[in-house]
Amino acid sequence: MTTSQNGWPASSNKSDLGIISSTAPGTNVDFPQGVRGGDVSTVLMYVASEFHKHVEPLHDGWCWGFAYREIEGSSQLSNHSSGTAIDVNAPSHPMGQSGSFSGAQVNAIRVILTFCDGAVRWGGDYTGRKDEMHFEINVNASALARVAAKIRGGSTPPPPASTELKLGSTGEVVRQIQRFLLSVFPAYRNSVSVRKGVPIVVDGTFGPQTDAWVKEFQRRSGLVQDGIVGPATFAKMRSFGYKF
Repeated sequence: MTTSQNGWPASSNKSDLGIISSTAPGTNVDFPQGVRGGDVSTVLMYVASEFHKHVEPLHDGWCWGFAYREIEGSSQLSNHSSGTAIDVNAPSHPMGQSGSFSGAQVNAIRVILTFCDGAVRWGGDYTGRKDEMHFEINVNASALARVAAKIRGGSTPPPPASTELKLGSTGEVVRQIQRFLLSVFPAYRNSVSVRKGVPIVVDGTFGPQTDAWVKEFQRRSGLVQDGIVGPATFAKMRSFGYKF
């Protein structure tokens, strides 16, 4: 059988591929052309759902799936031809346009992709012509099955670092911030006023001690010392190796 660019079987006949009409979980948005069922649908609809929650709301009628066609400007079949690719909010992110997402949105996309363990490639990462609406399966069936099993098992990634975190916040990103501050700046224990001399507690709760360590980081970085971990503080943390 003919294959698409990613090596998956392709056909103009949907029934050959097991294409199913799909709706992103947690939304009323359909991909009416459908995607390949099973693990492909599990992973791509997961990406669509997380995109809706953390990047921007999906628009019904703007999201596309299966289409038997060649890649524009190429004789190779698009991954849409195998039902292993989706386009999200296509009119807002036209092919060839770069920078259609904000920095915070790109960061949120990175969190989704990292959770998928390399199984999904984003068109915004193409080395040539960008296609920022586009997400496609990038691994073989056995590798994809592992990611699909993780999704079906209920695992979820931390929310993107585009969220502002402050006193009272909880969750995995708070835990990541605490772990980062403790590992990269252990000497802060000697300069903060809250629990002085005691290492920061990595517990996922943004309490007074975490607030003090964040303010110390902001002070030493020349940032506003408000204890709020927003875009500027996240950006500075990333310059020191913070990953989220």
